[in-house]
Amino acid sequence: MEKAIYRPELHFTAKHGWINDPNGLIFENGRYHLFYQHYPNATQWGPMYWGHAVTEDLLHWQHLPLALAPDDLGYAFSGSAAIDRNNISGFGKKGKAPMILMYTSHNMMTNLEQQSIAYSTDYIHFEKYKGNPVIKGTPGLNMRDPQIFYNPYHGGYSMALAVEEEVVFYKTENFLQWEETGRFHAGEHGLKGICECPDCFPIETEEGTKWILIVSMIIPPAELRKNPNFANRVSHITQYYVGDFDGETFVDTECAEEPLLVDYGTDNYAAVSFSGLSKPMIIGWADNWDYANQSPPEEEGFQGKMTLSRNLKLVKTAEGYRLASSFAALENIPAETSWLKSGVHPLDRQSFGLKLHGMGTVTFRNSKEEKLIVRIEGKQIIIDRSQAGKNEFSDIYSLDRCSRIGIERKMTSIGADPSNAVTEFVFDHCILEVMADDGLLPATVNVYPEYAYEQICLEDGLEGEIYAVPV
Repeated sequence: MEKAIYRPELHFTAKHGWINDPNGLIFENGRYHLFYQHYPNATQWGPMYWGHAVTEDLLHWQHLPLALAPDDLGYAFSGSAAIDRNNISGFGKKGKAPMILMYTSHNMMTNLEQQSIAYSTDYIHFEKYKGNPVIKGTPGLNMRDPQIFYNPYHGGYSMALAVEEEVVFYKTENFLQWEETGRFHAGEHGLKGICECPDCFPIETEEGTKWILIVSMIIPPAELRKNPNFANRVSHITQYYVGDFDGETFVDTECAEEPLLVDYGTDNYAAVSFSGLSKPMIIGWADNWDYANQSPPEEEGFQGKMTLSRNLKLVKTAEGYRLASSFAALENIPAETSWLKSGVHPLDRQSFGLKLHGMGTVTFRNSKEEKLIVRIEGKQIIIDRSQAGKNEFSDIYSLDRCSRIGIERKMTSIGADPSNAVTEFVFDHCILEVMADDGLLPATVNVYPEYAYEQICLEDGLEGEIYAVPV
């Protein structure tokens, strides 16, 4: 097999081993910090560490030393980061504000989940607080993934914590003691299940500030069958709510009839936002728990990757306010484009962007007749990876509901004509990110061809621009 056919060039991966959830996303002094769930010793999930990398442009990453390792309290599960600018924690040194990491200590023997903190003044080497845990847990109770965020109503910081089927909110005056302030039951609207990786942040609109609550969900099979097709594919789905945060808890003011998803594909989970930015930007884990441990990239010594960073905004639609995404990492790059007319074109790279105008079918294929097909129709976009490459590694990956993904178009909700829309693709070795309908329809899917795709075929009059991303 051709060397490094699966390792992406544009999407973040660890040098080796396993990664899953992004943690502690934070922007500080011109650098974006990405912490992440990491097992460096194998390409399957194992004892969880926190990996760490930084970037200035969201494309080129510098790998830093491991930030957290397992200890007597357990593995270092997901969490978040904050800069304690007023040194309310007392961990600052010589006028340097500490970076606080808050994470879940998970005991694999008892399933006890407790919340702990670590700190650093050089933002590279972290020391765990000797008084951990700062929030105690109960054996067997799902209680994890603390997300710290600034509280504009009371000052200081609040935190969203996933507890079974709820998101529980806390506040603190020093990062060491936490007081519960409210609860949100995620299953009242949208999908029901075990909550993970909550995130809460404001977005400005023409009607004033609104708040977004993102919740990643473990969905039981019986619950999945109750939902529309787009939410009936995989067992882990990330949804969001639009509402208000009053300084104590979140209230869902939209009360959408159908689940609102951060991504409508199969391979985007646990997305959270960067703190330290004036506008929200997220990164998600670009894999899926239903088959990530068996995926082919393990042949190349790594497993797991992150999505490209995405800017978020709220758009008023006929159904209410909805999130719209765009590729943050690609906003300011100098891109040389080539126009592709309908027909067959050679493909000489495995990392590229593609903007297609109108409706029709695009096919990526190789000499082995493996092919990834995307059909852009008036009422839906269909991503067909059933013949795109390897699929025998997982019974779930190869299921029709996971390999032929139909997503309802969103253009009519904003009064636009789907036939005139631009659909943007970013393909990167084994991952396809689609951004359609002015960002209202983002979708991420993974494919594993045995050989690199060598052709792009545009049909039904479809035309567009292809561009390279400097890496």
